[in-house]
Amino acid sequence: MEKRCILCGRKFEVETLEEMVQEEEEDFLEPPRKIPSVCPLCQAKIKHEAEESQKVPKPM
Repeated sequence: MEKRCILCGRKFEVETLEEMVQEEEEDFLEPPRKIPSVCPLCQAKIKHEAEESQKVPKPM
């Protein structure tokens, strides 16, 4: 299944595991909802920025 990243707008393939989860959710008769998706490149960028913000700044 192809989805679009909410941050950069690139299209990327989603694993089939998510499709199986959606099929199980349909059993509960809840209205379908769209799950926001983030591509692997944006996930790596977010993780890197979070790690950098947690580091103690080096003294000059």
